[in-house]
Amino acid sequence: MTGLDFGFLTQRAGFQLAESLLDATPDDSYGWLLLAGAVDTLAVAALALPLATLAGTALGLARLTRQPLVHRLLALLVAPVRNTPVLLQLFVWYALLLALPHVREAWQPLPGVFLSNRGLALPALHGAGPLLLALAATALAWRLWRRRLLVVGLGLAACVSAVAMQPLQLELPQAAGFGLRGGWTLSPEFAALVLGLTLFHCAYIADIVRGAVLAVPAGQVDAGRALGLAPGQLARLVLAPHAARLALPPYASQCLMLLKNSTLAIAIGYQDLMAVVNTTVTQTGRAVEGITLAALFYLAISLLVAWTLARANARATRQGLEGGGVQRLGQRLGPVGWHGALRWRTPLQAAWQLALAGCVAWGGWQLLQWAVLRAQWHGLPADCAAAAGACWASVWENRTLLLFGTLPAAQRPQAALACALLLAAALVPLLRPLAPRWRVAACLLALAGAAATLAGLGGRPPLAPVAWGGLLVTLALALAAMALALPLAVLLALARRQRHRALRWPATALVETVRAVPLVTQLLLVAFWVPLLLGGDWSGAKFQLALAALALHTGCQLAEVLRGALQAIPASQALTAQALGLRPVQVLAGVLLPQARRLAAPAALGVFVGALKDTSLVLVIGLFDVLGAAKAVVADTGWRPYDLEVYGAVALLFLLACLPLAWQAQRMQLRAA
Repeated sequence: MTGLDFGFLTQRAGFQLAESLLDATPDDSYGWLLLAGAVDTLAVAALALPLATLAGTALGLARLTRQPLVHRLLALLVAPVRNTPVLLQLFVWYALLLALPHVREAWQPLPGVFLSNRGLALPALHGAGPLLLALAATALAWRLWRRRLLVVGLGLAACVSAVAMQPLQLELPQAAGFGLRGGWTLSPEFAALVLGLTLFHCAYIADIVRGAVLAVPAGQVDAGRALGLAPGQLARLVLAPHAARLALPPYASQCLMLLKNSTLAIAIGYQDLMAVVNTTVTQTGRAVEGITLAALFYLAISLLVAWTLARANARATRQGLEGGGVQRLGQRLGPVGWHGALRWRTPLQAAWQLALAGCVAWGGWQLLQWAVLRAQWHGLPADCAAAAGACWASVWENRTLLLFGTLPAAQRPQAALACALLLAAALVPLLRPLAPRWRVAACLLALAGAAATLAGLGGRPPLAPVAWGGLLVTLALALAAMALALPLAVLLALARRQRHRALRWPATALVETVRAVPLVTQLLLVAFWVPLLLGGDWSGAKFQLALAALALHTGCQLAEVLRGALQAIPASQALTAQALGLRPVQVLAGVLLPQARRLAAPAALGVFVGALKDTSLVLVIGLFDVLGAAKAVVADTGWRPYDLEVYGAVALLFLLACLPLAWQAQRMQLRAA
């Protein structure tokens, strides 16, 4: 192995970014283009994060409604977003944007706003830089100085001076020839990325906001009412401050997740940092150096964001929160049932609820007609073109590719049996009537049967991982990663609780580094670093490399969940066990870990759902999973117009796999509460 060489950063790049906030030309160096890609990455996060926060807050407050129909409808809209991979959602939004009319027939919802298959054109405000700097300086001075009148006066003077130095100009996009001229045009790639990340994280932020409001102590609300506060004052002075303190830690996690998910821009062609790194690696051959730079960038940004949000959380919780035993607002309100669905206080309330029910029924009927009654289930693309509904023939005619990849027909029954056993292993733990020991035994038996089937026991030739594809890769990768992550999580969680720095510091560094770096970057790091360090030909071991990265990522996530559960156990439990003469190993195995398992189970199931969805990211290193198979189907020019049906079938597959885990986690949380 030779040393790292970053001398290529000063060389001429020779390629240009199609869309960048910085002026980047082919004559610029690789270092400058990498900086431009990093700025584009931060621009995506800077635009998507406030949009997701605003939309998520509004959706979370709307989900607090006690009207059963609205409550169920909003939950139905959120569930598919939460339980399908974000990469799949980006593909769907990108396909929808490309299916829009041509730019000459662009839809104009507002004056100066054009939406077409070339993207979204918006009015551009020129000369706002000095004004934004003046406003930022005024906001900073407002936080630091106590003389607020002086700050306001100086801020107004600075803003007026900024506008005088560089007047503001509003430029509207206008149709010109075969395109648009002027304004600010967002490419379909950028628009799909921002829209997909916004809606995906909006669903999670909505649950955070809703949970934080329901976790406010009911006594705080009673005290506010006793003081004579109006409903608006009660919400502004009591509910909002307390809910904000509760929501800040999980909101910080969503901020970091959105930043890391911006790396998925490489999958839809937007030239962010990872796309520039990919082009740089292709031209220079410096794969290790390029991927390492990307990992260091995301690590630094994630640690900076985490440090900033941790300080904000420390200030917000300086006075502390109420301990256990306090009745929460959600406990007092209880679940939303259907018993009051037909109780209307006013005729206006009855009218809008009946109108909403009618709209839902009409939308459901239209969806049923398109998806079932008028759908084309078999045939060729020409048959679908003549149909008035969905083209499920695009899924049925390519079912073998989606399920098994490019396996020969003689080996597909063997792969189908392995898939069935893997599905059984995933579903058996959710069967509540069975005792835990029988569920574990049945799960292990199904996994052993799947391994034996793939190994070729019974007279059939073995199926090597390099030949796997489609659903088989997704199931095997998800279950194997979860199985490997469990013992790794226990070891890391225990190591982080040790007094010896030789154990605690390496475990802490590993967990925090893995959690800070995006999984896409980790997959590329493993794909390039392992062959370089160990040598040999690893082209046929992509499954093993992806499994190592996914297991490490899932294990570090689980380690934090388990560490939090261990910290939640009262110290008196361990002291009492030691007083009874139990050895440290017995205390850990018989007292601490069983309680931690029960406390961590709901959050651990959430991590497993994330691991299942994360398997869709392995296509970035060339692994042919079910989403990669869907991309191969869509690449066929005949089936390309029906990409929504193909992606919809894959989304339904993930939804059916993730929803049971999510419901089980919700039931565990309710029992714990």
